[in-house]
Amino acid sequence: MKAIYDWVHWFRELSAKIVDIGEKGLIDRARSVKWAGAKDPELVTGEDHWIDPFSFLNTLASKNTTRQRPVVYPSVHHEFGLNKRLPEPSNADLFIFPTPSQGSFLFHNKTSKHFNLLWSLFRQIRTDTDPISAEDFENVLGIHGVASTKLSHGLFLANPHRFLPIDGFSVLEKTPCATDLPGRPTYEDFDKAAEQVKRCFPGCQPFEINYFLYFQGDGGWITAKSSFFQISTGLRNDGRDFWPEFDENSWVRTSGKASAVPWDQPIPKNKRAYPVDEPVDGDIVLVRHGKRGGRGIGVVAQNDYAADSGLHERSRIHVTWINKTRAELAQDCPIRAMSRVKRKDKGSYPAFRNNSAYRRTFDLFDALIPHPHEHTIEYPRNQILYGPPGTGKTWSTVTQAVAIADNREVDVVVTDDRKSVKARFDELRDAGQIAMATFHQNYAYEDFIEGIRPAVADDSDGTVAYELRRGVFRVLADRATANLLSSQRAKTDSWDVEEVLQGFLDWVDEATTGRETIPLDQMEGKNGLSIAGVYRRAGGEVAGVTVTGAAEQRLFRDVLMRNYREYREEKITTYQDIKPSKRSKSQWHGQARYFFKVLKKMKEYHDEHRDVLGREMIERQNFILIIDEVNRGNIARIFGELITLVEKSRRIGGSDETRVTLPYSGDEFGVPENLYIIGTMNTADRSIALLDTALRRRFEFVEMMPQADHERVSTNAGGVDCRRLLEAMNRRIRFLLDREHQIGHTYFLDVDDIEGLRSAFQKKIVPLLQEYFYDDWAKIAGVLGDNGFIKTVDCPADLRVKGLVDSDAKAWEVLTAGNDRWRDLSAYREIYAGRADKGGRVSGDNDRGEGGADTEEG
Repeated sequence: MKAIYDWVHWFRELSAKIVDIGEKGLIDRARSVKWAGAKDPELVTGEDHWIDPFSFLNTLASKNTTRQRPVVYPSVHHEFGLNKRLPEPSNADLFIFPTPSQGSFLFHNKTSKHFNLLWSLFRQIRTDTDPISAEDFENVLGIHGVASTKLSHGLFLANPHRFLPIDGFSVLEKTPCATDLPGRPTYEDFDKAAEQVKRCFPGCQPFEINYFLYFQGDGGWITAKSSFFQISTGLRNDGRDFWPEFDENSWVRTSGKASAVPWDQPIPKNKRAYPVDEPVDGDIVLVRHGKRGGRGIGVVAQNDYAADSGLHERSRIHVTWINKTRAELAQDCPIRAMSRVKRKDKGSYPAFRNNSAYRRTFDLFDALIPHPHEHTIEYPRNQILYGPPGTGKTWSTVTQAVAIADNREVDVVVTDDRKSVKARFDELRDAGQIAMATFHQNYAYEDFIEGIRPAVADDSDGTVAYELRRGVFRVLADRATANLLSSQRAKTDSWDVEEVLQGFLDWVDEATTGRETIPLDQMEGKNGLSIAGVYRRAGGEVAGVTVTGAAEQRLFRDVLMRNYREYREEKITTYQDIKPSKRSKSQWHGQARYFFKVLKKMKEYHDEHRDVLGREMIERQNFILIIDEVNRGNIARIFGELITLVEKSRRIGGSDETRVTLPYSGDEFGVPENLYIIGTMNTADRSIALLDTALRRRFEFVEMMPQADHERVSTNAGGVDCRRLLEAMNRRIRFLLDREHQIGHTYFLDVDDIEGLRSAFQKKIVPLLQEYFYDDWAKIAGVLGDNGFIKTVDCPADLRVKGLVDSDAKAWEVLTAGNDRWRDLSAYREIYAGRADKGGRVSGDNDRGEGGADTEEG
């Protein structure tokens, strides 16, 4: 990635050489360059003295094509005797700098050459700090055919450490970096616009900003799909800070367990300590040192680790820096060297976002990446997952809860690593965003909503007192309601106008002590305006500010308070939008010009003190209640009158919002729209309780049946096809019982050898069949294909002699745990492939045309 900026140093050396060799030297060398065109460029035709440095650089930039670049740039490198590394883009990428549009690349013309003017301005822009003549700038801008875009390109090519090309600003039109640049800007306009953009990229060079703007403008680099990662600069755990290396080379890296692997050998995947191969182009990296040392923020441009053989010590994640500010964070970041970061995590994301040094960058993210409340995925408010045991209902509730809480597509979360999903679920549950309950016959309203519960008093006599306790549903509903209302207020009232105004007036009062003044912008035809201080009423109360210029003006605080929010929200964009305080013939306030200037200064103060004045922006969160075994409870007894409130339209925020008064506490209560209910129902337990009709009307039902073809159900567990085995058993169960009592596929997940099969059948499947058939052993044996796991025992002779049992009576029993039959692979294959008895008769299910005895021993 560092090589992508080689052109910067090369062009700067070239520009310095042009200044050194002067007019004649530039003419001679320009004529000697191999321009690789069908004809020489306009630059070197006609009269020699038409050549100027801007036209030369502009023409050179126009040769940045796949065909011309390999000839022209090496030729310029040779003719000018340059020492800096010649830019050599990798992967056939061209240098990322402004390429002139088709047409004339010259800054002069035959009728009006402006030769000395162009050389004069070029010499001024070579340094990073020397002042530039505004007159020269505006005169060059006035040359026919130049315009602001063409001139800004020339300035940027000559000194990419100081100037920005204007055409990159369009990417930020709707961001905090937006700028209004006139069609014919003055140098002051140009400089202010550039500085405004640079403020959005603290510590970054213009050529880094340009690189970001170029790719962000090409269909979007940072998007709603961009993920956040945090990474530490402490690579060796020895206290050293590798930020200078990261900064200089535009990359981040981590050693972790990879440091023990030689650089020229790939790192095995099981040795990866951190998700170094996960970041992709457009993802965002938060860089820190230690728990609280902020270092910078970058956007991923290329990830070496993600390549097929990229897990090397020499691999890097190449980034474009968009903030290189060192800051002390107010919140601990995770100690891990690298990890993925969620917006709702408690560590790195809020630590960076809430820090004033990085606020502009996150404002930029907010403009480019939709927030959850701006890009909300619609999930069912109430749903029940139902099906036979072992079909993944419980795990699906975990996946869906994480998806809803993080505002992600369920199908996407399903593809995530199971451990990371479960870890995220546990984190959300610990944070109070997810709660769980299990219904049973004795579960009641008092457990779910609220009720009076006995409690031992604090005094020593053991007196029993009674207290009101909230149930799991009300606790979560109250938490969700508080978040919903706070997030709605935060959209419009994240700060208080009066608080901002009072802070501003206090600041003015302090800053103007000793007759100092606070400058305001120049007004045409007027003397310079400034705030001279505050003025007070007779009782000492601050009444407003005094502005001095051609004349003294007193501006009332009430007008500032009335108009500041609208100014802040860009509803007031000119002084003419400030209306009179009283009925007037004028359409705007008599002191509107002055108020408009002070409102601007007040906004600048507010921006600089947002940490003090701004209330925390609270994002809307989704809360999830998971109810296991929902059909085992008495719904009317548990929900009571609240069953109506779970309907989508009746929730807080819904079209028919409804609240009720709770009988125990007397509190007004409603169910918020950001609370989701997910229930599970085992269809094998349907007979325990009839499902309440009211629940059926208000919940969506999602059937979950066995998936014999699940990717984690093996087709070769030591020679046994678990998919066929499961299909065969379930086919028999459907006829012997019904489809709701089938065996779920989760009993066979990751079963890949005989020990896994033995354990699954002994501990799960056979006990489940016993429950299904109420010890009807003949049917259990039939489901197992009479494979020998269930055997008959002859009746003792003494019982038959005494006539206590029928002569043909038999008893059934399961093989003992240590019986070798449990480890016989052929026993499992007989469940689906059949077997031959002594008479040659084949039993079993040969649905795939595979009859006959199975003679393989595995």
